[in-house]
Amino acid sequence: MTNCLFDLFMSLVLLAIVLAACRLCNWLVPNAALNAPHVFAALAFAALLLDAALTFLVFADAQNRYGRFSAPAAFFERVGAYAFAAAIALALGYAARREQPAKAKAHDMLAMRITDRNGPCVCASRRL
Repeated sequence: MTNCLFDLFMSLVLLAIVLAACRLCNWLVPNAALNAPHVFAALAFAALLLDAALTFLVFADAQNRYGRFSAPAAFFERVGAYAFAAAIALALGYAARREQPAKAKAHDMLAMRITDRNGPCVCASRRL
């Protein structure tokens, strides 16, 4: 259980690092649109594949030396930590997207020009 909590903690630390790095990259490069939750989910999936290769191919050959790391139960604890951290990342990304105001497009706006005989043109616009 302690290993599972440690794996989850390290995954959440990695999530914080990826969020900060993507935010910094999006701030420094104006046209960059890195989606941090998707980047983290891809990193977690790559880590899961490498972890599976290590557990079942490398550590399985040396049971007497790496016995606790090569156990399938330990692998599935790590899989749970990866999946839980990726789910947290995607949920945070979804919540952040829902909180952002929708960007108005040109075809979503209604513009009216009202002219007054004695004064300049008054423009009014409203979002549809």
